[in-house]
Amino acid sequence: MSENTWPGGYRHAMHQHEHEQWNASHYPGTLQLCAQCEAPTGRCEEDMLYADDDEYGEFPLCEECYDGGKDGAK
Repeated sequence: MSENTWPGGYRHAMHQHEHEQWNASHYPGTLQLCAQCEAPTGRCEEDMLYADDDEYGEFPLCEECYDGGKDGAK
């Protein structure tokens, strides 16, 4: 799974334009990626979707994987 990276090596508040600039040259940058399919989730920590199982329970999932569309993770 690809790891998120942050300017300065730590997670912190950033303006949207700062996120866009960072992400453009540091993929996946601050994007939250699905633990199952590695696609961007389109979410952040506050609205993150988690699986109900031990395999992915600590990591975010995209809506499709959360709903069981890829491998039936839920």
